[in-house]
Amino acid sequence: MKSNNHNLPASAKWGRAANAGFQLLPDILLKKQNELELSATDLIVLINITMHWWYEGQKPFPRSQTVATRMGIDPRTVQRSMRKMQNKGLLQRQKITNSVGEEQTVFDLGGLVSSLSKHAVNDPGYRDRLSDKELKNETPF
Repeated sequence: MKSNNHNLPASAKWGRAANAGFQLLPDILLKKQNELELSATDLIVLINITMHWWYEGQKPFPRSQTVATRMGIDPRTVQRSMRKMQNKGLLQRQKITNSVGEEQTVFDLGGLVSSLSKHAVNDPGYRDRLSDKELKNETPF
């Protein structure tokens, strides 16, 4: 059955483009790109990885060749970028056995989430977006 996405807020803003798919991406990633030492290429590689991450418990698993084809760059450039982000602790490559018994490489973005969370608490808009109850229960990193 087809879903009727044209009533979603994203569709109101992006029109038909939203019906082709969209993702949530925290603004703090863009705001802190330089502090995280992510080049423009790194950021686009990362966005391509997060494009495949819809559910917390299901880690994304895009192939470097797929990302490279989308970006119009050499797969080795994507692999170097992924390795750089691994070395920075932003993502971790893991081997898992999928539901059909095949070994698969997935990416754990826990390091990125942790890093962005630490940056977020110092963002000027962060506290403005929290309710009084959330502010009261806020624990520092």
